[in-house]
Amino acid sequence: MEQKRKTPTLFWPEINDRIDAEALVRRAVGICVFIAAMSITLSLLYKYQIIDIPMAKDAWGSALIYGVLAYFISEHSKTAGWMALIVYLGDRIYTIKHTGVGGIAIAVIFTCSFIACIRALNYLKKNPTNKPEQENIPKAS
Repeated sequence: MEQKRKTPTLFWPEINDRIDAEALVRRAVGICVFIAAMSITLSLLYKYQIIDIPMAKDAWGSALIYGVLAYFISEHSKTAGWMALIVYLGDRIYTIKHTGVGGIAIAVIFTCSFIACIRALNYLKKNPTNKPEQENIPKAS
């Protein structure tokens, strides 16, 4: 009997197999790429005097950091997952403190996604591809 896949939850998704874990890793990579793209965009908008947010002047550094983190998370680096969470939280705290603009809803979603990525990377480390997964082991009759 085939089990139905539950729809993943946004805040605390279940990790039942490698497919779930890989999806959560891809989600974190996507978030890092999104943040990097937004940072580059803000930096360019500031450079060409379209926006007047002095913090955006050095956003290219943030883009570089998130780009590197995206690459290493895609390579299943647990350290990169932790670093992404720490850098993101530090960035949010700094931004809220100095600009008053925080985007709390997005910050909560992104933070939960980075935590889910760390959980997924732990799952992938405990269940390497050459080791049979629990669900693939035939049950004794």
